[in-house]
Formats: sequence, structure tokens, C-alpha cells
Amino acid sequence: MLVKCNPECRENNGMTDGSLDVGSNCVLCNDCGEEIRNISSYIKNSMKNVGDIVRRKARKAFTFSCEECGELKSVELSDEELVGKGCKYSDRICKFSITKNMINAVRINGEANNSNEFD
Repeated sequence: MLVKCNPECRENNGMTDGSLDVGSNCVLCNDCGEEIRNISSYIKNSMKNVGDIVRRKARKAFTFSCEECGELKSVELSDEELVGKGCKYSDRICKFSITKNMINAVRINGEANNSNEFD
């Protein structure tokens, strides 16, 4: 949405394209990345309704939030137990809360990646 940027911003003659960061409920300038002050709640709701929001990076398949460290981790099955790939905490075991069906999908994915059918 076209909005007036902060007074100290001199890019684009003061007018800029802004997008709503839904998590923090603030509008960010798409040119300089700064938070734009003095945006009304009406404008924020309009941005949200039309989908003019900051999009987060797409997640990879089979990534889940670890209950121990809170980070998104790719998972694999090791000895019938889910393990986070590349966990930086060696003293803790990653814990994931996912369904049995998803665990089965991780198992099938791991078997497909380990097969030599296409080599």
C-alpha cells in the first residue's frame, strides 16, 4: 500500500510501498525496511484484509518446531526415534510433537532418500 514514510526517510520523495508485519502489528517500508510510524489501525486492518503483509520464508518439507530449543528443524528417524538434523545442543535431545501419520511420512521419505533406485 502506498503510504508516507517517516520524515527522516528521503527515498522516493517520502512516499513508499509499505506492508504489514502481522506478528508485530507494525507497517514496514519495503524500500528501507524501517518501521513506519503513525499508521492508523484502519489502514493496518485494510492491509491485512487485502493481503498486503510481510511474507515469511517458505518452510521446507518435514520441518517442525523443536520443543526444547524452539527452532525449526528438519527431522529424520534414527532407531525409530525422531531426531532434529543439525541440532546445536549436544546435551539435549530434540522433542517434536507430531502425529503418528506424519512420523510414518518421515519414515517413508527417509527410505526414499536412502534408496539407490535412481542411481
